[in-house]
Amino acid sequence: MPPDLEGETTLRGLIESSPDAIVIANPETGAIFEVSQAAETLFGYTQEELRSMEVGALHPAEEQQRYEQLFETHFEQQPAVVSQFDDGSPVFAVTADGERIPVEINAWVIDDTDHEQPLFQGVFRDISERLRRRRELQRQNERLDEFAGVVSHDLRNPLNVAQGRATLLEQERESEHLDALQAALDRMETIVDDTLTLARNGQQVGEMEPVNLVSAVGNCWEMVDTDAATLEIEDDVTVRADPDRVRHICENLLRNAIEHGGDDVTVRIGQADEETIYFKDDGPGVPEDERETVFAPGNTSKDEGAGFGLAIVQRLAEAHGWNVTLTDSASGGARFEFSDVEIQ
Repeated sequence: MPPDLEGETTLRGLIESSPDAIVIANPETGAIFEVSQAAETLFGYTQEELRSMEVGALHPAEEQQRYEQLFETHFEQQPAVVSQFDDGSPVFAVTADGERIPVEINAWVIDDTDHEQPLFQGVFRDISERLRRRRELQRQNERLDEFAGVVSHDLRNPLNVAQGRATLLEQERESEHLDALQAALDRMETIVDDTLTLARNGQQVGEMEPVNLVSAVGNCWEMVDTDAATLEIEDDVTVRADPDRVRHICENLLRNAIEHGGDDVTVRIGQADEETIYFKDDGPGVPEDERETVFAPGNTSKDEGAGFGLAIVQRLAEAHGWNVTLTDSASGGARFEFSDVEIQ
């Protein structure tokens, strides 16, 4: 006899309010007793139809034995979270129309004291978008690795030769074109360095130590062509981090502010709360509908830009375990916030 869930108001309320598909079944026979409203959306069956089915029917028919073995193995430990097989292939749910949807299943067996029988409860979540983003990130990393190889082996040497020849040419004669030539070659070198940093070191940090943000930014300010820009330190902050990686973050944020905010931009740096620091400027800012894409490698609004600066910032921040977000500053410019930072 199936358990009487009608009288369990709290449980039914939780089931119906869940955004994920919930299935409750007999763990021995697989017969489904109850499902959530969201299960209709995911599987394409009505709740009444689902209550007449078995859990196995929600998975590919030609792979039933494989799925049974998977669940027997994983559900010995509870709760069990399953989204793929040992070979890395995804777990699929099959809809009424025959569509295969990759899912993550969070499942466990609970005791039903009223009816003295256990119940299988599975929470099915559609992870199609998660897998799409993972595949895109993998392709993106593969492109970066390939590009880094080309940059390292095929561009570095001829670039060094060109820079050397340009220096010799400058010593031999005067020309109005030499400054532009040197600037172009220097820009190429910056692109090479940024690309290699992003592809090879973007997700790694070295030894962590206290890093004074004021000193780090000050050193970077001297190295970056700041023109008439202004730097204002609003808080003296020390964080636990890799000092070399912090330098890369600061340099790229400063360059970004000056490139997009103008020569006379004002950059302010400080502490927002116990775990958050910020870099903000009074430049034009970034439109809200473009903020999710500014960290993508190759994204740039400047013809002379490589589009790797903010991608480097994000990857180095994530390598530290920080989360970086882009919002508006009070003056209307860009505000980069780094949260989950260990501030000392």
